[in-house]
Amino acid sequence: MHIAIRKAVTYGLYPFLLAAVLGVIYQSIQMHWDYKTVYWLTTLFLLATLIASESLFPYSKAWSMTPANFLRDVKYIAMNAPTIGLTKAAFGYFLIWFSETHQGLFTHAPVLAATVVFLLVFEFFQYWFHRLSHQAQGPVGRFLWRAHAAHHLPDRVYVMMHAVFHPINALISTAIIQLPLVLLGIPPAAAMAATLLIDLQSLVSHFNVDIRAGWLNYLFIGTETHRFHHSAESREAGNFGNTLAIWDLVFGTHYYRPGRKPEKLGVADPQAYPGSGEVLAVLAFPFTRRPGHVIADRTGTGSGPGSRLADAGRSADAGERGRA
Repeated sequence: MHIAIRKAVTYGLYPFLLAAVLGVIYQSIQMHWDYKTVYWLTTLFLLATLIASESLFPYSKAWSMTPANFLRDVKYIAMNAPTIGLTKAAFGYFLIWFSETHQGLFTHAPVLAATVVFLLVFEFFQYWFHRLSHQAQGPVGRFLWRAHAAHHLPDRVYVMMHAVFHPINALISTAIIQLPLVLLGIPPAAAMAATLLIDLQSLVSHFNVDIRAGWLNYLFIGTETHRFHHSAESREAGNFGNTLAIWDLVFGTHYYRPGRKPEKLGVADPQAYPGSGEVLAVLAFPFTRRPGHVIADRTGTGSGPGSRLADAGRSADAGERGRA
């Protein structure tokens, strides 16, 4: 019986949640429900369902949340509530409000078309900001990576660790990616639809349950693909998309291995970074130069979707390391 339930969760939970979100979107539009209320209630439902599921059916017990991890996550949530904990939720709320009171390029577009265009444009800018945060060279690239590294320091992936981020990373993402898309203007229904899909995939991506989504992994970035993004092995650490897989497929960074999981999560050289629980040190990391940190450390060695740009900059960073 337990095996049957686990298989039902593995193959059925994600399609159920995706269908539920799509159903809520459709019903909200048809019944003219308040989109802000729908957004909050649906997000809370997703959080509760995913956290309960991974506590009952963990994919890897080594990745499960421990009391120490929980306390660390709470620190990040409490510290980052204005900039991280609420950034994505506030973005969704503001986007719906803005689209109700302003007109833009997509204001009068059909809901489906506006939602698809929004997601494609959002994902394009998000993809490149995320990829450059990992692989860009020079002072700017180093700063972006050090601000983003907080999210990759944990050596396990589960829903709640999704909140482990540096405030600067959230602020930059909001300023250069999300706000311009808001200003384009899309129908309120499309705003609600897009933000709910973004939230679903963001949460599912950090889900510590053995989910098998099959062909949907070539449409969405989810559990099976994003956990490889957290791999310490560069040949696996692709998948820079947040919601859609299209730009990873177009630019050759999509990595999907059905039935497999990364052997090691986190960064390749933990000694070059502060510990994920050292919150103040993580906050200061973008503004300090920690001895031994080179660009190769962020993705390890070898070849693969996570190392293509990093390999190109190793010689330059080796020289910089020699001057340090």
